[in-house]
Amino acid sequence: MDPDGVRDKDGITAALLLAELASVLKEEGRTLLDLLDDLAVEHGLHATDQLSVRVQDLGLIADAMRRLREHPPTELAGLRVTRAEDLSEGTESLPPTDGLRYTLDGARVIVRPSGTEPKLKCYLEVVVPVASKTDLPRTRARAAELLTRIKRDLSGAAGI
Repeated sequence: MDPDGVRDKDGITAALLLAELASVLKEEGRTLLDLLDDLAVEHGLHATDQLSVRVQDLGLIADAMRRLREHPPTELAGLRVTRAEDLSEGTESLPPTDGLRYTLDGARVIVRPSGTEPKLKCYLEVVVPVASKTDLPRTRARAAELLTRIKRDLSGAAGI
């Protein structure tokens, strides 16, 4: 590292390692996307999205969080919610924070108020099994559909 030349060390090392990996893959006649496809077949296709709702009245965010705490969804996009955690109480690995985490069969959702803007932020992740590389286009479409449906269902549950 060169702390005088590079003031923010957080991303530069990752960028260098990624460039090195891309170079090695290029020598093999492959790309980073080829490697991602291999990982999807082995571990499932991971896809993410975000639902961000800007409000004028901060009370709407508090109302949405209260609604989700008092009546946590049992299903989103047809996926069963297997665990609902209120992060305001903290966990083994997290200090208390105003947030909610839902674990679903094949998905995860985190909901929290923004710390800097009048927004409710929801982070969505799905993991869809992939039988083979030829199934990747269909699996990507399925993941996108699930994310869209999770957004819709979560918006309804939060009343936003």
